[in-house]
Amino acid sequence: MISGSYYPRSFTILVIVAMGVLIVPLASGLINAVHVLQGVAETQRAFTRNSLAITRDVRQVAESLSQLQRAAGQYHLLQDDEFGAALKERNAELQALLKQLDARLADAPSRAALSQLQEQSRALYRELKPEPGRYLDSARFNALNPAFDRLHAQARALLTGADAAVQQELQALEEIVQDTRRRLIVLALALIPLTLLLAALFSWMINRPIRQIKAAIQQLGQADLSPLPAVSGPQDIVELGRELDWLRQRLQALEEQKLRFLRHVSHELKTPLASLREGVALLNDELAGSLNPRQRSIVGIMDGGSRDLQKRIEDLIRYGGMVRDGGKPQAAPQPLAAVLDAVLARQRLTLAARGLRVEKQLLAEQIRAERNQLETVLDNLLSNAVKFSPEGGRILVKSEAVENGVVLWVCDEGEGIPEAERGRVFEPFFQGARQPAAAVKGSGLGLSIVREALLAAGGSVAVADLPPWGACFRLTWPDEAFPD
Repeated sequence: MISGSYYPRSFTILVIVAMGVLIVPLASGLINAVHVLQGVAETQRAFTRNSLAITRDVRQVAESLSQLQRAAGQYHLLQDDEFGAALKERNAELQALLKQLDARLADAPSRAALSQLQEQSRALYRELKPEPGRYLDSARFNALNPAFDRLHAQARALLTGADAAVQQELQALEEIVQDTRRRLIVLALALIPLTLLLAALFSWMINRPIRQIKAAIQQLGQADLSPLPAVSGPQDIVELGRELDWLRQRLQALEEQKLRFLRHVSHELKTPLASLREGVALLNDELAGSLNPRQRSIVGIMDGGSRDLQKRIEDLIRYGGMVRDGGKPQAAPQPLAAVLDAVLARQRLTLAARGLRVEKQLLAEQIRAERNQLETVLDNLLSNAVKFSPEGGRILVKSEAVENGVVLWVCDEGEGIPEAERGRVFEPFFQGARQPAAAVKGSGLGLSIVREALLAAGGSVAVADLPPWGACFRLTWPDEAFPD
């Protein structure tokens, strides 16, 4: 189990790095968008200030021209030197406004109109300039009205040109806004796949070791003690994978110890049990003398006990063999009705003694399996059903074909299996809480043998519900597990 060089040492650091990398493009996109929007907003503010200032200055120029004409009329027509200062002041204000406007205008037509307005206003002022003892009479002053009219017309033209320039700049600003919107959309469209790509990459990097750990745990949960798949990722995840492999090795060692114990115990018990069975048989045949009814009853009890002990030893041997071998048996199509009849024949006396009736619903007539293994499965399930069935009850054996296999049901009319025990009934030596009072306590290996047989065949067995029956076991025998 090795770690990829592209992984950090800690899973926590990997998560933090993933979050940081995902934040970078989003944050950069956000910062860029804010910067662009700030630039557009600043441009718009400058445009607004400049447009308002130009409009205000042009209007003030027109008003200043009117004040200049009024001041000139007061000075020359009234021939009062006191109005000379006002005339000079009005001219100074006009020239200052024209100079200020010259600094604001940027388009060539407006600047040309302003330059012409400046020249003509200076030329007109030279005609109107106040000097001691120099006054224009009414005829000469009125002769200057066309010049004033031209200045007013040029001021209005300047205002119109300034408005046109403002509209042009406004259109340019709108184009900038549209261009900015397009840039932000392109940026967002570029960031979305980039972010998704990075998210997918880090999701894969984070989920990959988790899936490997999950697969290892599932393998252990299925009692598969073969070497676990390698776990790659951050160092702490790799260490966790090593701990799981250590756990697998410990479980494998414990399983081997258990199997050795079962083999030793079963074989050690077979020899004295054979002697005991032989002795009971000799007593039953009255080779040591005739037996009275009480002695024959005792011999019958001994014979029944020895048979029960022999069955438990055979269960131990059979279970140990199934777990140890683990390979798929040689399977062939088996006639389910014939196999079931053979199993029922061995349990005929028990069924008759308790008045039990077996109902057969064999919709699937064949099961692809190894004959002895199929008989073992049916024998253990029927023995379990007989044990938990009420007197005079029924036992259901039902088969039906499904896709790529056959499903077999074995049900009784007992109290059923509590929900809390359903996950443990297939464990070796497990005894449920609901044990029949009159039944002989079993070894707890029958259902474990069934599970091992199904696992070896590539099938499955589970506790299921099939109203109105009590305890039901659903077995799946796959056809594809045994190719011809």
